[in-house]
Amino acid sequence: MATIPSISDSLTAAGSASIVLIVPDAARRGKLDRMLNDSAFPVARGCSTYPESRYLEELITLGCDVFVVDLDANIEQALALIENICSRDNPATVMATSARSDPALLIRSMQAGAREFLAEPVLAKTLIDAVTRALTRREKTQDLAPTGKLLMFVGAKGGSGVTTLATNFSIALTKQDAGKVVIVDMDLQLGEAALGLNLTSQFSVLDALRNEGRLDNDFLSSLLVRHTSGLSVLAAPEQYTPFNSLSSGVKKVFTILRRQFAFVVVDAGMAICNAEETLLDLADTIYVVTEASVPALRNARRLLSYIAGRERSPHVEIIVNRFNGKEFAIDQNSTTKALGRPVDWKIPNDSPSVRTAENTGVPLAMKDSPISRVVDQMAVIASGKPAQSKKSKTLRGLFQ
Repeated sequence: MATIPSISDSLTAAGSASIVLIVPDAARRGKLDRMLNDSAFPVARGCSTYPESRYLEELITLGCDVFVVDLDANIEQALALIENICSRDNPATVMATSARSDPALLIRSMQAGAREFLAEPVLAKTLIDAVTRALTRREKTQDLAPTGKLLMFVGAKGGSGVTTLATNFSIALTKQDAGKVVIVDMDLQLGEAALGLNLTSQFSVLDALRNEGRLDNDFLSSLLVRHTSGLSVLAAPEQYTPFNSLSSGVKKVFTILRRQFAFVVVDAGMAICNAEETLLDLADTIYVVTEASVPALRNARRLLSYIAGRERSPHVEIIVNRFNGKEFAIDQNSTTKALGRPVDWKIPNDSPSVRTAENTGVPLAMKDSPISRVVDQMAVIASGKPAQSKKSKTLRGLFQ
């Protein structure tokens, strides 16, 4: 069996950094090796050539903390290697090194995924500081298990008001002071969450999914925009896109967000596209938004059956939007029968207020209204706080 070309196959000492040097130039490689060993950072592998694809998997399985890649032997091959490593082993830090003081080369290496650029001649302090930063970054990544709750809104029918409810719920949740809140617009084609909050974002969730190898706390944070309420937003693309999200990228995005935020609200639109299984696996609560119409209730029942039939079935709550008790053509018993279970929340019908909020960019949750009172109570319960005791203000008692 072929092995990776190397100058050192020694295992890394317990508790220290594990480092791979991919530096074809023997003199440079030897110099870096000595500096690292002198600083108690022994090299796990030293490669005299850029490893081919059949060797790269062996390198990745080492679980190393740092890869140092020299660019000068073959710039294009080195940059492709950096991108390949980053896409496979995100927790590791890739450092590029070069004798060329070229800002364009530095930018290209960072775009490929390198976190550090070591310009020749590399000083021992510069190298050790970079390795120390890499270890700190990896420890933080490993120690921070996802703890935030993922709360997903999905519509049983187009135009059921998913985005309006998801955005206003997110703001109401922010007002509870139970932790930081972010809303992610997963309607990649026609998402409107940012628009409803009167926000314009330079970046979107698509930038995250297209750069899976670069995903980390810092990169993802740079894609967010912040609403005046304190709510963070990961917007949908401004332009229509046929992009189909990859489940691995979706999982990375939400794993990182759940480390940073106490509550991650997902506007999934009417369908959850091909990220459906991943989102359902991660969700703590799914809010199925429907209306009191035969098509919407039928679709809601189908969606509920699908969720219940999965191996992992998250907590599900049903929201009937645009509810009007006086004009409710389908009575409550018929609704319960159609859904196979009772309705959890009823949002009053107030189309004029909703249209005003959409046109002005001032969400309903920022003001007092019948809808905002209901959504506020949803947020209270979702935040883990006890619901208000007065029946007139208790959501589950409204409109009964």
